[in-house]
Amino acid sequence: MAAPSPFTLRPLERSSGGSGLDQTAFRVHLSAKELKNLGLSAGDRIRLSTAKGFHGFALAWLAQQTNPGNKPIAKVSDLLREKYELALTESVFIEKVQEAPTFATSVEVTFPPTSEALKRYATNEELEYFAKFSLADLEILTPGCTFDVEKKPKSLSPGSKLRMTVTSVSSDDMDEHQPLLFNRDSKLIFSNEPTTNPTATVAPSPILRLDSTGIGGLSDHIAIINRKLRAISKPSFPRPNSNNRRPTSFLLHGPEGCGKTLLLKRLSEASWRKVYRLDESWLTANRKEQAEALSEGIFEAARKHQPSLILIDNLDKFVEKAGSLVDRMQEELEKLQNTKVIVAAAARTIYDIDARLRSQTGLAIELEVFPPNVKQREDILRQLIGPELERCNIDWAYLAEKCHGFVGRDIDGLLRLARDHCEDRILDSLGEDAEDTINEALEQVDFVAQEDFDAVIGQIQPSVLKDSIIEVPKVSWQDIAGVGHVRSLLESIVVRPYKFPDFDSKFGAPQSRKGVLLYGPPGCAKTLIAQAVATESNQNFLAVKGSELIKMYVGESERAIRDVFRRARAAKPCIVFFDEIDSIGKSRDKGQDSGLNVVTTLLNEMDGIEALKDVFIIGATNRPDILDSALMRVGRFDVHIHIGLPTAEARRQILEIHTRKWPLAEDVDLDVLASRTAGSTGADLKGLCAEVVELAKTDYLKQDPDGEPKVRMIHFERGLAEHTPRTLAEEAARYEGWRPGKSLAVE
Repeated sequence: MAAPSPFTLRPLERSSGGSGLDQTAFRVHLSAKELKNLGLSAGDRIRLSTAKGFHGFALAWLAQQTNPGNKPIAKVSDLLREKYELALTESVFIEKVQEAPTFATSVEVTFPPTSEALKRYATNEELEYFAKFSLADLEILTPGCTFDVEKKPKSLSPGSKLRMTVTSVSSDDMDEHQPLLFNRDSKLIFSNEPTTNPTATVAPSPILRLDSTGIGGLSDHIAIINRKLRAISKPSFPRPNSNNRRPTSFLLHGPEGCGKTLLLKRLSEASWRKVYRLDESWLTANRKEQAEALSEGIFEAARKHQPSLILIDNLDKFVEKAGSLVDRMQEELEKLQNTKVIVAAAARTIYDIDARLRSQTGLAIELEVFPPNVKQREDILRQLIGPELERCNIDWAYLAEKCHGFVGRDIDGLLRLARDHCEDRILDSLGEDAEDTINEALEQVDFVAQEDFDAVIGQIQPSVLKDSIIEVPKVSWQDIAGVGHVRSLLESIVVRPYKFPDFDSKFGAPQSRKGVLLYGPPGCAKTLIAQAVATESNQNFLAVKGSELIKMYVGESERAIRDVFRRARAAKPCIVFFDEIDSIGKSRDKGQDSGLNVVTTLLNEMDGIEALKDVFIIGATNRPDILDSALMRVGRFDVHIHIGLPTAEARRQILEIHTRKWPLAEDVDLDVLASRTAGSTGADLKGLCAEVVELAKTDYLKQDPDGEPKVRMIHFERGLAEHTPRTLAEEAARYEGWRPGKSLAVE
């Protein structure tokens, strides 16, 4: 069968002129020939997609005017193109929807609260009754579409026609490629309160509380939110006028998949009188008069129906598309002081949120949602398993440790895969001729077992490690020679607090050391040492070259440094390794104004680490003498470790590491080679070995390409003839004798 041809979009001659997405706006007008080629009839549901992917659903419709050319043409309304973000220059693929439509679990609608048509409905229940009939007749159910509600029969109820707009659609089936319809089991929610009964009284404020059932790893955030909910549920204490403001609106921020949307969803299920949502669907439905709709349709309505909630998920994306609303939103947030209206927003990062919205009169409470640590991952696993917990013979602590870098969304996906694997395992064990039924087999085994998790855990890529340079290095101490004294010191500073977090408190003092500075000549394995520490403690490792953070434009270097620490917090437990830290930590007495700002930003971020667990800083430099003195104080780089030139024994071990897979001849004496390479760094010896093996390859090809390959002592002799250590003895001595405040320059 030939591949479907793309269609060129053309504007419809008579586009709908309504203020919303009228149902006719979702019709794609095609010629009779094109309908036949696609196997379509007028009214069939179709799927619209481009090279970028799926865009939305529409209805195939017979065009009134045919296209005279041979090029496939699809005529669409301007509203459809705007809703689905389609350009006239794009090629659109049209496909018939074969699957049966999915029915929405709930549909939220809004309408003009002062409409005269409302008076034609005796009760709210009557309005809901006729609105459900109209929703069931909709050809396409999508946020932003409009429809008319009218009492039947029309002749007996003139003037009852009311225009409504769909603001959100929810379904248990989260597949966005499935069309949704409304049926009798779907729930109808009015975004604004119908005023059909003017004598209705306002119910007293209910006790508001976020239900934490089934949510793991977010107990601290839930406790803070519930305290704020309690503040608007209970009578407030009298306050002096100067302290009269009581902030209740908050902003959740953090990486994707950590539970921000889940918290907002669960918050919306509390006993609010009304819940309002600001999202892209709202922007589409109110594209012409957004400022007025924001003030009158959302915030004013929320104040009229207290206690109420305004939800703004993906605030960063919302503000990006509606930047002109920031001033109006700030004004409206100020008006909510001491009301029973909460604004709850979520964003991936706070750096993209206008500072005016994050003021004390705006989203004053900022809650950062970090990726879960090992204890939180175990809690998430237990909560997701739920009632099956007692049936599962699983080492949860071990499994949580293996889920390193997983966020809540990853763990949920892991559980789904494990359940699928369990079902396949049980079905495979039955066989075609088995007498046991599936139910009997399920009774004989745990529903999900450790082996199911072990089989599928490799299929989940941890979200924390996606799209970043964060990694779990694979460098062990066995790969580094001559650093035994450094290893024991670093393990006591970095590894022990992570593996035994309560150890220091037993001795009466919390862990205070937050950073280590490695200094010494170039090529002495400072980077390898930092990687080995991360491997030993099974922490994430974020390596950054200081010189790469220096940017041309004002403020960019500071932003880059803040981004490094943001990623480190998101990936904790994490070791941040700053190579060439002298590039960004140069003394402010010797630098320019831009350098002053960079160092100040670095100091501020490192001070922030003090109150943040599981993030450790390791810096490496060849010029410790030019670092700003503030970096060397307690609470920043607490410990300074000299990484000097390797000893003779260390040089022998380094040579052994680099040659352990070589076919060495019997005449090669590594002890002799170690004694003849005094003053060489690890990098020097690595370079020597690279030169030696190339010499051996050349001789092998010239002399005996069919014989046994060997690396001989003569090859090392020839390599040593050209080998020159890069670090002078005097320079090495200056490093060894260096102390803070002392210069490394030749006097």
